[in-house]
Amino acid sequence: MADESRGSYNIGGILKEMRDEYWQGLEAVEETPEEQLECVTFDLGGETYAFETIHAAEVLRIPRLVKVPKVQELVVGVFNLRGEIVAAMDIRPLLGLPQAPFGPSGRIIVVKGEKFHTGLLVEAVKGVTALSLDTFEVAVKSLSGAQRDYLRGQLQLPAGLVILLDIKRLLAAPEILVGQG
Repeated sequence: MADESRGSYNIGGILKEMRDEYWQGLEAVEETPEEQLECVTFDLGGETYAFETIHAAEVLRIPRLVKVPKVQELVVGVFNLRGEIVAAMDIRPLLGLPQAPFGPSGRIIVVKGEKFHTGLLVEAVKGVTALSLDTFEVAVKSLSGAQRDYLRGQLQLPAGLVILLDIKRLLAAPEILVGQG
């Protein structure tokens, strides 16, 4: 009687079906890889901007800024970050954006450059977001030269348009480097 029940039960066939289903599931997942870019998103001049998180060191509330004479207009002041003096920069004029005063949601994003750290003043930080590159469009050629130079492009997301900054080019701009502008 035990032999009869084993004969009607085909374990090999069941395992083969399970294996086939497993591999089909893996193939379906691999078919739709979506290229994403992890970015810090923030508001500037009423628009949403972003740059890659690998360039961001930290986000701070705007501390007391000490004005420095005879430096570029973009340098609003300097602040002490754990013993290191860091320049706080307002890049809105560089991007052709209006300069409203920073409110209580204003922040400084400390950015790691190749040669130095600097703080970018922003109106608000939205957070870290994985941006899908499926909707990426290269920077529009109708923008002015300065704007186009520092923008990589834009992404259309359900929440709205996100403009992707070229942070490496921005940090190398003569207007930002002390003694260069």
